[in-house]
Amino acid sequence: MKPAAIDQCVEILRCPITGQTLSILTPDELAGINRLLEARAKLHRDGSPARTPLTAALGTPSRGEIYRIEESIVWLLSDLALVDAGAVQAAAITAERKVVQSFYDEYGWVKTDGGLFNDTAMFTDPRAFARDYVTCCNHRIGRELPGGRYLLDVASGPIPHAEYLGFSRHYDIRICVDFSIRALREARAKLGDNAGLYVLGDITKLPLASDAIDDVISLHTIYHVPRAEQTTAVNELVRVTKRGGRVVIVYVWGKSVAMHLYFGLRGTLGRIKRALQGNQPPMKPWQPDPSLPSLYFSPQDHDWFVRDIEARYPVRLKVWSAVSTAFLGRFFSDRGLGRLTLTTVKWLENRFPRLAGRYGQYPMFVIEKPAAR
Repeated sequence: MKPAAIDQCVEILRCPITGQTLSILTPDELAGINRLLEARAKLHRDGSPARTPLTAALGTPSRGEIYRIEESIVWLLSDLALVDAGAVQAAAITAERKVVQSFYDEYGWVKTDGGLFNDTAMFTDPRAFARDYVTCCNHRIGRELPGGRYLLDVASGPIPHAEYLGFSRHYDIRICVDFSIRALREARAKLGDNAGLYVLGDITKLPLASDAIDDVISLHTIYHVPRAEQTTAVNELVRVTKRGGRVVIVYVWGKSVAMHLYFGLRGTLGRIKRALQGNQPPMKPWQPDPSLPSLYFSPQDHDWFVRDIEARYPVRLKVWSAVSTAFLGRFFSDRGLGRLTLTTVKWLENRFPRLAGRYGQYPMFVIEKPAAR
């Protein structure tokens, strides 16, 4: 990152271990730290050695914690803080986090021969009308973003959809935080050094000052956080948001009432129809390849939302998409009944966004952080 760009953001960055402010190391300080790294007198906090010298870095006031800047990405994970060898601690990364990090670094954000990210190919319906529907859903996110100086995109990934780029339109700087170094490299290639700050960080311990960010988005992320820490992740998103700002979260219910009822009814009617027609096999729906790598996934239900979010914050429950990928694959098409089903679902989502969010598959939480009195 160009020095001028990071100078604009460094005031809001914080050490994820101590919460202290950070500042850029001088050339003399870098030279001194590199000598300590070579002598193994400084190590990553998890005990691993630094593989390459520092070319740029941030440090706490005492320089007790040093964080690498490489390829314009600021490494602000606790385990990757460079500390005195005597201050090394056991790695804090959990098994669930390791699964998510490995999935995206080694597979999810690797591109296919066709230029798609594997994650996109794995979890989205490739048909043109299905992509148009998802684009419509994504525009619902953009309409919740009024603009300001900073937009924080937590678990930004590589900004995989074209409409995601548009979320930056009314902000000076987009801060992309992700657990995957590969994702941040791809995001930087799209946004550039002047429009974005790229931070290797943890959603449950965001390396940012409180009340610093105008608006925050976290899309299809929280349900990949360890179940016991999902509320902590939401609390962190709200903590860093300015008074009067918004947090927009796209989630998925562990069980969608509408999808459960529909598939149950459809299954019953299908069995009756096949019995009457001589037990003909049903049409095979589109679905992701089951041989692809697994990914940690632990969605909760509406009771969790009521207890841990609605009871704490002013929040509007809306809809991102009322239907599951399985429903989309089976019942949406670009002709006949499938087109009618798609049109009906979109109309219901737009007309009754709260009900669609409550009983559909993918809700959108819009948290309004109360303005200071």
